[in-house]
Amino acid sequence: MKINNPQYIKTYIDRNFEFILTQIYKCYKMMLEDYDTVENNENKLKNRLYRDYLNNQRVRNLLGLNNFIFKTETALIDGNYNERGYSDIEVIDLKKSFYSTEASYIIECKRLDSKNPNNKKSLYRLYIEEGINRFIKEKYPSYFGVNGMLGFIVEKTNIESQFSSLINLENYLFIENYNSSYKTEHETVTNKNVILYHLMFDFSNKISLTLKDQKKKRLN
Repeated sequence: MKINNPQYIKTYIDRNFEFILTQIYKCYKMMLEDYDTVENNENKLKNRLYRDYLNNQRVRNLLGLNNFIFKTETALIDGNYNERGYSDIEVIDLKKSFYSTEASYIIECKRLDSKNPNNKKSLYRLYIEEGINRFIKEKYPSYFGVNGMLGFIVEKTNIESQFSSLINLENYLFIENYNSSYKTEHETVTNKNVILYHLMFDFSNKISLTLKDQKKKRLN
């Protein structure tokens, strides 16, 4: 099969990104083992994942991630030299970056809970409006046409049921012994196709209660 065959290239890109996501999943499993509690805070969960694992050389060596560089809070500079679309995690493919400085994947992180997903300000609507839609509106770059989202579950819930009235999340299983992975396909505002992988990481048993939550629990 020729190296410039579009199907070959797509298969390579998908497998490459699936490898990255599989290693990120392994980092999540390490987090569950390493931390007694974690914060109910999107940025702190993301920063723990980044600082203690994805940017930790020992972990990178262990998981074979040295062909990739992870960055946080990177911005796209548009044609008017404005910063837009600060992404949570950018994954630079070092091998591909020799040929293009734009060779990277984008991963967006969002919290998810057990509350009514149809409320106007629900975390599920934010997952779509400030996550998925940013890829559709091309606020984030999409060099490979494949990107990802991490759902940080902070309360026990049924993810598929919660999303059912908002978006069709179809199971896409590619990580051994893990069934909370999904894949969706979207068309951007300039009629490009973008594939989004979704991994749901359940931290609900690790979330530390705030003082306000502790008081509520005592009253109940």
